[in-house]
Amino acid sequence: MVDIENVKLVAAVLFADKKQYELLKPILIKTFSEIDYEGSFFPFVETDYYESEMGKGLIRGMISFGKLVHPSCLAEAKQKAREIEQKFSQLDNRMVNVDIGYMDMFKVVLASFKGRSNKIYLSGGVWADMILYFESGDYQSFSWGFPDFKSGIYNQDLKEIRSNYKKQLKQVQK
Repeated sequence: MVDIENVKLVAAVLFADKKQYELLKPILIKTFSEIDYEGSFFPFVETDYYESEMGKGLIRGMISFGKLVHPSCLAEAKQKAREIEQKFSQLDNRMVNVDIGYMDMFKVVLASFKGRSNKIYLSGGVWADMILYFESGDYQSFSWGFPDFKSGIYNQDLKEIRSNYKKQLKQVQK
């Protein structure tokens, strides 16, 4: 059996109401582990995809969790994220969106319940979507990427998370 290096669990969190996010954080911590990095939150203006469900004035940012995990846990993590979103739903509309995924030294992968030609099926209706790759000191996007990720607004936060992840890997290898 091949020994696979553990990965850094990350989430792109989308919401309109900062109070909802503050209520969400302890649940994320209980479910996934402590939040060890909380990035900047930016207006989510590249698409109106979520507005009919979540309203206007949405913001999104990247967070990461302290516990390193095996990449095979991604499908289970996506199911847990869906359960959390449902807890925050009102009249069948989500108030928060938790796009859970992971980072390794080479890429950022988000989990999805929607299949497409660029996604790889995991299990339980969950697909893996490699959205960014790390090259020449920065994150690069793919043609199929989400507009906000393609814009690079999260790159600085992702590089900080990657730096933390690299330190964690060194600690594990000691």
